[in-house]
Amino acid sequence: MMRMRHRALWITLLAAGGLWGCASTKAAREGADPNLITHEEILATGAVNLHEVVSRLRPQWMNLRTTRSFSMESEIVVFQDNMLLGGPDALKQIGPESAWEIRWMDGVRASASLPGITSGRHVEGAILISTRAPSR
Repeated sequence: MMRMRHRALWITLLAAGGLWGCASTKAAREGADPNLITHEEILATGAVNLHEVVSRLRPQWMNLRTTRSFSMESEIVVFQDNMLLGGPDALKQIGPESAWEIRWMDGVRASASLPGITSGRHVEGAILISTRAPSR
């Protein structure tokens, strides 16, 4: 009988430890930057291109929230190392191994700070690809 109690106690402790481990992992993920995909996350997807990476990890980055602004079409633009590549389809041409990190920038910030965005566009957001680690 005593052996059964000890066994039940161990099972309870192991279960509690497992739940604590899951909770701490979830908390760590919740603290992550939702506007960043790290190099490790990129490689862990096993995707063949960055379009797949973003579609799997941050699909909301690819969705337009509005369709028009006045008479201009809304769009999401893609930059690689501060060079405008085009729209989200440009991500299909880039292999995951070449990306250090991928960031999301909202349209207001993108229009104000990125080169090559003209006033003839309504940029809803920008996907920024860095191919090298930031210098520190």
